[in-house]
Amino acid sequence: MSWRVLVADDEVPARAKLRRLLAADPRFAVVAEAADGAATLEQVAAHRPDLLCLDIQMPRLTGFEVLQSLGPSAPLTLFATAFDQYALQAFEAHAVDYLLKPFDGRRLTRALDRCAALLAAGTGDPAQGALCASLGQRAPLRRLLVRRGEGLTVVPLDQVSRLRADGKQVFVHGPDGAWPLRQPLGSLEGQLDPAQFARVHRGDLVNLAFVVRLEPYGHGDGLLVLKDGSALVLSRSFRERFLAAWTGRP
Repeated sequence: MSWRVLVADDEVPARAKLRRLLAADPRFAVVAEAADGAATLEQVAAHRPDLLCLDIQMPRLTGFEVLQSLGPSAPLTLFATAFDQYALQAFEAHAVDYLLKPFDGRRLTRALDRCAALLAAGTGDPAQGALCASLGQRAPLRRLLVRRGEGLTVVPLDQVSRLRADGKQVFVHGPDGAWPLRQPLGSLEGQLDPAQFARVHRGDLVNLAFVVRLEPYGHGDGLLVLKDGSALVLSRSFRERFLAAWTGRP
């Protein structure tokens, strides 16, 4: 039996090298490749790999943003990157290993030995969840991956005016429409920058930069008017926290 590996790197030669080196180790089998962060998420969902060999600087979503999106369900992860400035961040968060390019087969084998031991134990790396949690604490989300038609699109959060929950889906309101996102509003809120987004209702988060004015609405509630002319209710339950965030008060 071989453990399933997903190789994610935006450079074709780098992916080819990893595939070649991994082919020499019968414990592991490459089941898919990805050339950017968004494709990595798609391939993880499609193939459920045991191990993710992940670059950091990739188009659409960085390696760190990929792990943030995957959360606790992220597979065991090896970083493979040409940038040494992220090593301390990764190791402080208990990454399985950090391969600095160019690395050779012996260096990769040492990393794979550790991965194999963890996978054979059947528990994975107990620090992997800490890695994802640490990344989430260190860097709020700056982009969201949303489905549009048959494909996926990355939307910068500074272009999102509001996030609205409707049943089990969250709708991301951007400059040219609203798109569904399969993530609970509560868990998403914890990954956002509180200086950028504030909850204004049980089912609504608003981008503070899009709020033009606050109008009275009755019974302690307010009405927030946004730049595009749309409006949403500010519940009295969230009024004080919203005003503090909107005005920049501590």
